[in-house]
Amino acid sequence: MPPSERVIEDSLAIRMVLQRLLVANDKFTMAFRTERSEFSLLAIETEHFSLAMERPEYDVWKLQPGEKVSLNLEDRGFKYEAVATCMGLDQAEGMSACRLELPRSLRRADSHRLVEFAPDLELPRATFSNIRNVLLDGQVTGFGREGLELSLLDPRQKIQDYFRMGEESMLDLPLGGNLRLVAPTRVAYLDGRVVGLQFTENTDKDLLGSYQTWLEGQEHLQAQRDRESFEAGGSRRHQRRGSVEVPAARMWVDRDPLILVLTENEDFAKRIAESLGRKFGFLSLDYIKGSVRPLLKDWGATKQGWGRVRLVLVHHRLRLASPLELTKLLVEQEQCTLPIVLVGTDEDLDLKRVRALEAGAVDYLPVEPFKILSLLKQLDAMIQLFAD
Repeated sequence: MPPSERVIEDSLAIRMVLQRLLVANDKFTMAFRTERSEFSLLAIETEHFSLAMERPEYDVWKLQPGEKVSLNLEDRGFKYEAVATCMGLDQAEGMSACRLELPRSLRRADSHRLVEFAPDLELPRATFSNIRNVLLDGQVTGFGREGLELSLLDPRQKIQDYFRMGEESMLDLPLGGNLRLVAPTRVAYLDGRVVGLQFTENTDKDLLGSYQTWLEGQEHLQAQRDRESFEAGGSRRHQRRGSVEVPAARMWVDRDPLILVLTENEDFAKRIAESLGRKFGFLSLDYIKGSVRPLLKDWGATKQGWGRVRLVLVHHRLRLASPLELTKLLVEQEQCTLPIVLVGTDEDLDLKRVRALEAGAVDYLPVEPFKILSLLKQLDAMIQLFAD
């Protein structure tokens, strides 16, 4: 599959995309009539794939074999839409699953973007200036033949404060070896935290040709790596063998008060532990299903109490449960008396806070962007408030 394709129609290429999502434990958004929700991918076969779905939810959706569902997914920063045919409720990896036929195509849902290619390797950094000659440090988020996309390295900076549509910018991007792309560009779009910069007619033609040749070579190397990963990778979740095996909790900072972080994202657990580890201890658990408290017995948890844990953070990235479902399980089934805080992005903050409170949490806090001092104060206040 050429990485620059805006519509992927080759079945092997589609299976390669799905396998990357499976390995990364990323979720799909599936929609049918008035229903819409996120689901985890369980298994991929030659002509179909399976999403985790319990019988009660399947019945609520009123799905029947032969019905068409809409899918939204993200692969390497690119958003895709697809249509798949339901094959009914089945079993996959010992779990209840909705089986779907492999989509005939994946269509880019962000076709306005200049970028066509984002490798799985670390993307290079660049310097670029705006029309007022303010010099900025950026991170490339994707490449295109007619331009590229960058984000600001400093998370405190907002891209809209420095650029306006149609303004010119000078780009300086080292690409390795002796190749350095120094080119005039024009702002083509502002999309969240990124800016799309399109090469202008004043760009040196020889330099642009060298860049495009370099890009084709990078795409070819990425295609080779993708094929090798696909041939070596699995089509099913590796942590399961018939029944679900829940990973053990991991201690990042052994200190009291101890905070439990429920997340599939190890990088997030590591980051928060490194940032706030002077004040709190951090224990993380890659939650899959079942009760949480029995998994914490090494840290003093019993049927009567939660041991050393003083607060629970439920991250928005979980494998098979939604943060709201997990919070309800902790409150209603495990009678958790600890403060539970949901954490995630700062989008729709008020709505997320209302839903968190309805599920039994004490609050919802944004951690993307990550504000260390604010988060430290809020967590400390909650622990003090709920202290015995």
